[in-house]
Amino acid sequence: MHVKNADRIRVSTPMLVTMNHPNSFMDTIAISAALFRPRTYYMARGDAFKPGLITTILKAIGIVPIYRLRDGGGHGSVKKNLDSFKVVYDLLNKRQKIIVLAEGISLQERRLQSIQKGTAKMAFSYLEQGGHQDLKILPIGVNYSTPSKFRGDVYYHIGEPILVKDFYDDYVKQPAQTIIKLTTLIEERMKPLVPSLLNKENDVVIEQLQPILKKQYIAEQHLNYNNLEHQQQYWEFIIAKLNSLTASQPEKMASFRTQVAIYTEQLHQLGLRDHLIYSADSKNLLTVFNFILLVVGFPVYAIGKFLNFIPYYYGKRIADKTCKDIEFHAAVNFGVGTFIWMVTFLIELLVIGLLTKSWCVLLIYTIIKAAFGRIGLSYSPFKKKMLGALRLNNIKKTDASLFKSLQQQRQQIVNFINQ
Repeated sequence: MHVKNADRIRVSTPMLVTMNHPNSFMDTIAISAALFRPRTYYMARGDAFKPGLITTILKAIGIVPIYRLRDGGGHGSVKKNLDSFKVVYDLLNKRQKIIVLAEGISLQERRLQSIQKGTAKMAFSYLEQGGHQDLKILPIGVNYSTPSKFRGDVYYHIGEPILVKDFYDDYVKQPAQTIIKLTTLIEERMKPLVPSLLNKENDVVIEQLQPILKKQYIAEQHLNYNNLEHQQQYWEFIIAKLNSLTASQPEKMASFRTQVAIYTEQLHQLGLRDHLIYSADSKNLLTVFNFILLVVGFPVYAIGKFLNFIPYYYGKRIADKTCKDIEFHAAVNFGVGTFIWMVTFLIELLVIGLLTKSWCVLLIYTIIKAAFGRIGLSYSPFKKKMLGALRLNNIKKTDASLFKSLQQQRQQIVNFINQ
């Protein structure tokens, strides 16, 4: 995770933080972890606040309910917003930061949705009630590498803040027009923070292109792949390129999307990754040292996976079965997996403690569980690369024409993008 311009939120000013919303609860969970300070509060759909323990927990961790007619709560639920706004205004009076998911909807798309007027209305209402004159609206763009997959990257780009009082005199004279004006400005400030595909026809191909072009682009531009700002440059490049090519060559783009889909599916069927075709020669992976590392590391990987298997496996399995919308998959996977991990780890410690009655054994078990699990996460992609290199090496020996075809397909894809 990385937050660009974090200093813009680490100030004493009260703020309404407007953020896009591609990945349900993960958007706010991740920025809390990435920032740590200041603490951020959030506004979330009121229909998630069921009577009982759930509501108590949600409010305790700083989530404020917002009720909307379109969520099925009726006019009675909307009236509850008065209480919610009071909570928000009290927090702003304490110079806190309130995150508003300003699109009003969670869609896992690489584009900014239209910004709703609620943020501007809330900001002006707060000033009307005598709130702090230094209230600012702070736009943030959140961008994921693979939003629904385990261990993806997330990059937060904080933009220029907007001082609300600069618009207040106009609001007093023309409230409706000024709300629209401020909302338009918020959207304009957010657009550069969220590179946006103009055509939904490219939603699939852009994800297919990521493993094909991303590392190559970063290497050719002499950037650092581990620097998420540099990765963001790739997203800005590829989105701008697809937008341009779709506008200028729509027929060729249709053929290109088919070409990329065929190449991607062929790699999947062969159990290969594009980086092996890109490097052309996988022998640099098939060294004696790497084989020793593969053999020696496997027991550590197996132990780490065994000790952490239940939360890792069932978190994803439950998310797969219960999430009809992809936007909630990562959040459910994270939440369920974390809960299962806490319960199973507590049971394991109790059982081991009762059997051994030794604090030393408990400490050793905890270290092994954490360390082997972490090593296993690093070993897993290495294992996949080695096995893929072996498969590709076998294809080179048994079907050289297939290997050459894969190289040609890849080069055609790169040439089309780079034209």
